[in-house]
Amino acid sequence: MKFDRILTQSEYVQPGDVVISAGWYPADKVIKDSLKQGALLVFCAEEHKANYPQSNVIGVRDPLKCVQSYEKWKCARIPAKRITITGSVGKTTTTGLINKVISDHYKTFVGNSMSNSHGAILRNIQKLTHRYEYWVQEVGGVMPGYVESSACVIRPDIVVLTNIGESHLNTYQTQQNIFIDKSSLERYAKRRGAVVICYDDDILRNAKYKHKVITCSMNNSKADYYAKNIHTTMEGICFTAVCPDGEYETKLRLYGEYNVYNALFAIAVGRLSHVPMQNILKSISEYQPSGMRQNYVNIGGYSMMIDVFNAEPKTVLGSAVTLTQMPKPKGKKIFITGHIDKLGDDSVRMHEKLGHDLAKLDLDQVIFYAGDSKYTYKAMVDDGCTNALLMDTREDLDNWVRENVTRDDIVFFKSGQFEAALVKTIDHVFGTNLQNEQQYNNGTLVEKDGYAIRLRKDNIAEIEKYTGEETDLVLPADYEGVPVLRIRPFAFSKNQQIRSVVIPDSVNYIGQEAFYQCTSLQTVKLPKNLKIIGKNAFNYNKSLSEVDIPEGTIHIDRHAFFDCIGLQKITIPDSVGYLGDDVIGCSKHLHNDPTVCVGNSEYVQHYLTEHHAKFETVTE
Repeated sequence: MKFDRILTQSEYVQPGDVVISAGWYPADKVIKDSLKQGALLVFCAEEHKANYPQSNVIGVRDPLKCVQSYEKWKCARIPAKRITITGSVGKTTTTGLINKVISDHYKTFVGNSMSNSHGAILRNIQKLTHRYEYWVQEVGGVMPGYVESSACVIRPDIVVLTNIGESHLNTYQTQQNIFIDKSSLERYAKRRGAVVICYDDDILRNAKYKHKVITCSMNNSKADYYAKNIHTTMEGICFTAVCPDGEYETKLRLYGEYNVYNALFAIAVGRLSHVPMQNILKSISEYQPSGMRQNYVNIGGYSMMIDVFNAEPKTVLGSAVTLTQMPKPKGKKIFITGHIDKLGDDSVRMHEKLGHDLAKLDLDQVIFYAGDSKYTYKAMVDDGCTNALLMDTREDLDNWVRENVTRDDIVFFKSGQFEAALVKTIDHVFGTNLQNEQQYNNGTLVEKDGYAIRLRKDNIAEIEKYTGEETDLVLPADYEGVPVLRIRPFAFSKNQQIRSVVIPDSVNYIGQEAFYQCTSLQTVKLPKNLKIIGKNAFNYNKSLSEVDIPEGTIHIDRHAFFDCIGLQKITIPDSVGYLGDDVIGCSKHLHNDPTVCVGNSEYVQHYLTEHHAKFETVTE
């Protein structure tokens, strides 16, 4: 029987896939959803088979063993050296840095930044081919035995243990249990393998290992790799890396001293993998995070540090400390955080302690939202702080950000992706699409009148593609009541037929190259709730003659209207706080000189002057 993939998570099932309900996810949901989505076969435990008479649901004695047998069979045929990274916090950034170091030097399989679950590792194994020299794999843990179920399959050459913290204490119960599961990667490592550990973590430093141990420390000279002269600039962290073969000046495009650990791990792994030191330093200096994790961005002129995928008390405090270390802005330093997920029975105590620790920091404003963060807020107030506020609802939080955050401030958003989920507030207020990076948010693709529409969590619809034959388009405002908020990147790219487009007012985001090279497009009506126009969104629309960008738009990225040689007039409102490179203008071999109408915005006028574009000031 021919099949496409073997999966354990129903969220990713497509017709032709085989699914094994291995025990990590609710069996009934996996079976029902997989069948509904067209799975070819579903294997499950014998006790669950009794509820499903279908012939393509097959009961087996040990589903997890079935998965592992298949994984081992696949891995045995792949020669790539394997580097695994795990720990309570910092593992994703460490993985990103190691990926950069190794992939810049070797042919490396690099998975998605969130591909650290058992199901994701299974999917990655099926993507490996003989052409890869290295495989870098983050491994996440959610309950006892979870990491070990992958460790026995991967059999890594190099293991990185970042730290043992407090994440997932609701399932592991103790930090020792966390260590036992995560360190299974070291126990299953190949005979000549090595483990890189954080020397400053008491549990990791005092543990016994079977393989060669390489240690990294923030400042302890007993470690194999340690740092000194750590300081923060607007560009990121700088420090001296003290290594077995010398001292090296190191720069990161990351903020927060805790990232020094991540860089040292990457340096140690690079040296174990025989990457020249200068290559390592170049790679880590170029590494740039994106999306929901440690991402310093300018959206519409608002300076934001976004780290909203994962959190525990230690990293929330570390993030707040990072904000205090950043250069003083013209305005305020605002720290926004919320309930910390998965702390178990100690959640209230941990939130309270965090509040007492935050009370010692010099921050202009601290905002709390959701769940047990009320105890963090109360602790700060009890310690005499007057700079803390507690938001009761998401709407209250969104409105506070809209009404109080200015372009002179630096705002640090720090939370996990579940109860507090500050990523939602960022999207609501600034028109970003960061929620798309949440786990299990690939959404469902549906069709309506020639439009492919992606339905995502939180009542969001996005236009992904148009395959119809109409030339004058009025885009749908909703799909069965779900509002269309975004035009996906490349949605209408290179469509040579469309002549006019009316975009519904519900849309706040137009993605990269959404209307790129729509050479027949003459008119476009932009939505009144628009916030962001992505890179090259209307680039090379040679028939487009006039564009009126609505008030409220804050961000227009590079080349948004570049090489629109027929453009005669474009209006840019005062609300715009970010204009990328060459938003308007033409390549050297083309020519256009549109009239640019602006208001009183000094930023917009300065930008146009710098780019030698003539403009007219229009006031109501």
